[in-house]
Amino acid sequence: RDGPRGQAYAERALALAEQHGDARGVATARKNRGLARMVQEDYAGGLQEMQAAHELFVSLGDRLEEGKTLGYSGLMLGHLGKLWEAIEAIQGALAIYRELDDAMGIAAATNNLGVAYFNVGDYQEALRYNLESLTHEEALGRTIGIANNLNSIGNIYCRLDEQLKAREYFQRALPLFEALDEKAAVAKVLNNIGNTFEQRDEDGPALDYFERSLSIALALGRRELETNPRNNMGIVFKKRKQYERALEQYLRVAEIRTAQGARADIAGTYHNLAEVYLLQGRHAEALRYLEMARAIGVETRSNEILDGVYRLLSDVHHDLGDDRKAYEYRVLYGETREKMLGEQRSRIMAELAGKYEADKRAREIALLGKDNELLRRDAEIHRLKLGRTRLLAWLAAAVAALVIGAALVTFRSYLYLLAFWKKRTFIGHYRIEEEITSGGMGVVYRATSLTHPGTTVALKVIRDELAADEEQRQRFINEGRIIDALDHPNIVKVLDRGEHNQRLYIAMEYLAGRSLARILQDHASRGQLVPLPVCTAVLAQLVDAVGTIHSKGIVHRDITPANVIVLEGVVPTVKLLDFGIAKLDTATTLTAAGEILGTISYMAPERLQLRELTPASDVFSLGVLTYELVTLHKPFVADEPVAVLKQVLTREPVDPALVRPETPPPLVSLITAMLRKDPAARPSDEELRHHVARLAAEAA
Repeated sequence: RDGPRGQAYAERALALAEQHGDARGVATARKNRGLARMVQEDYAGGLQEMQAAHELFVSLGDRLEEGKTLGYSGLMLGHLGKLWEAIEAIQGALAIYRELDDAMGIAAATNNLGVAYFNVGDYQEALRYNLESLTHEEALGRTIGIANNLNSIGNIYCRLDEQLKAREYFQRALPLFEALDEKAAVAKVLNNIGNTFEQRDEDGPALDYFERSLSIALALGRRELETNPRNNMGIVFKKRKQYERALEQYLRVAEIRTAQGARADIAGTYHNLAEVYLLQGRHAEALRYLEMARAIGVETRSNEILDGVYRLLSDVHHDLGDDRKAYEYRVLYGETREKMLGEQRSRIMAELAGKYEADKRAREIALLGKDNELLRRDAEIHRLKLGRTRLLAWLAAAVAALVIGAALVTFRSYLYLLAFWKKRTFIGHYRIEEEITSGGMGVVYRATSLTHPGTTVALKVIRDELAADEEQRQRFINEGRIIDALDHPNIVKVLDRGEHNQRLYIAMEYLAGRSLARILQDHASRGQLVPLPVCTAVLAQLVDAVGTIHSKGIVHRDITPANVIVLEGVVPTVKLLDFGIAKLDTATTLTAAGEILGTISYMAPERLQLRELTPASDVFSLGVLTYELVTLHKPFVADEPVAVLKQVLTREPVDPALVRPETPPPLVSLITAMLRKDPAARPSDEELRHHVARLAAEAA
C-alpha cells in the first residue's frame, strides 16, 4: 500500500536476486516493483515490470504466478485505457486459474472481467462475470469480495436503467462495507443508492443519501469523495428550483476538481453552473462559465464537452435576443453532433475488432492449456517407459488433435463474429434486411416481421447515441403516438411500436417508392421538368394529408421533399412521413429554448424567429415544396445557412412564372400566397383544398 517504500524494497530484492543468480527471485522482485508502481499510479512503468515478470514465470513453468502477473497486467492496461487488451490479459489469467482450480484466483479474475466489460459498455457480459465472481466469493466467505461484487452489480443495473434492482444490490453491499469499517466504500455506496432514488424523481430520499455520503467524505477529509454527492445534490436542488443551494454545491465541486486538474470533469461542472445561472436569468455569469468550458473543450479536442456547450450558448444568446448568434451556435452544435456520431461509429468498429481479437486470444490460451496438458502426459509416458511404437502413435494422435483443435478454434472465432452480427440484425421481432435511410433522430431499415411471415415493414430505430437521452426518447415516442392518431391514405401507417435493448422502434408500412427529393434530383439532372398535372396531383394529396393533420391539432413542422414518398402509378400516390419533430397542441414542448429542428430552406419565418408555430407554418413549408416541384429550384438559395435564413425572413422569391412560364396563373397565385411572410395572410386548409380542387378541374 505504501508505493514508494514498496518500490524501494523491491529494488533491493531485485539487486540481491540478480547478484545470486536467483531467477525466481528476480521474477518476484520485478512483479513487486510493478505492483509498487501501480499503487503510485505509474501504470505504464508498472505494466512494463509486470510483463517482464510474466515472461520469467512462464520460462520457470510457474503457472500460478503466470496467471497472477497476467491479471495484474490486465488491471494496468485498463487504467491505461487499453480496455480490450486488458480483457484479453484477464481472460488469460482466468483460464489459468480455472486450470489450477484456484477459487480465489477465479473470483478475482471474474470480478476484474466484470469491471473491464462494464468499462467497454458490454453490460450483459459484465453482469455475467460479476454474478459468477459473487458466487465464488460467497463460497469462499470473503466479505470484501462479496461487497465489491454487489456494488459492481448495482452499478451495472443502473446502466441498464433498472434502478430498483440496482438499489437492491447496493443495499446488500452497504452493511457489509459498514461491518468491514470501509468508510470510503460506504460513502460511495450511499451516493449510489441516492442515485437510484434521484433517477426515479424520488428527490427526498435521494438528498438524504447524498448528504450521508458527503458527511462521511468530510469526516475522512477525502475531497475526491465529496464531488459526486455534491454534484448530485446540485442536480436535486436545481430540479427543486433552489438555485442558490445548487450553485453552492457546484462551486465547491468546481474548486475541488480544479485542484485535482481533472479537465473534462471541470468542464462538466462549468456547464452545470451555466445552466443554473441561465435559469436565474444571470446571462453574464452563464456566458463566463460556458466560455471557460468551451476553452477546455477546444484544448482537449473533446466533442462531448463542446456538444453541450454550443447548445447552451445558443440558448443564452436566444434569451438575450441575439438570434443570429443563437443560430450560429446551433449550427456548431449540429456539426459537433455529427462528429460525435462519426467517432462513435469508429469506436464501435474498434470495439468489435478488439472483442474479436480478445475472444480469439482467449481460445488460443485455452488451446495452449490443452497443449501443456499434452506435454505433461508426454512426460508421464516417458517416466512409465512405454514402448517406442506406442509412444509415437500417441504423439501422432496428439498432434492430430491439436491441428483439429486449432481449426475448431478458428472456426468458432468466425462463428462468434457471425453471432455478434446476428444479434445486430434483429430488433424485437423484426429481422433487419437493409438500411433505407437515416436522419438526425433515427435510422430506417427494411425489415421482415417474424410474427407475420412475409410482412415487410419500414422499421425506424432510435439512434444508439440518443437511446439514453430522455428528451430524444420522448420525441421518438411522440412520433409514433402522433401517427397512431392519424388515418389517411396519404399518411404513412404505424403497424407496431416497441423497445428492444433500450432502443425504441416504430414499425411502419413499407413503401416501395422513391422520395420526392430523389425524384426532383433526377429530373434536375436530366433537365426535365415535372409535368404540371403530376405537380397538381401531388399537391392535392399533400394538401388533403396536411389538412387532416391540422384537424387533429398537430403541426408537422418538417414538410420537405425528403419526407414525401411517391409510389409509382398512372396517378402517383404520395405518402407523408417523418413526424419526429411534429407537435400536438396538447403535448408538452420538447424543444429547448433556441432550438431549431428541420431543414432551413423549408422553414417558415416565424419558426426561424422562434415564435409560436401554427398550421400556417406547415402551409409555408408546403409552398416551398410546391415551388420546387414546379420549377426544380428552391425559392431561397444561398451558399451559407445564415444567408438562407436571411432570405426566408426578408426576401420575396422569384415569381415561379418567370422560371417556368407555362405555369397556370392560379397555381402561381397559390404558391405566392403560401409563401407570404405573415402567417395570418397565408391560405387556410379549407382555402387550400378549394384552390387545389379548382386547379385539378381546370387541368382536366
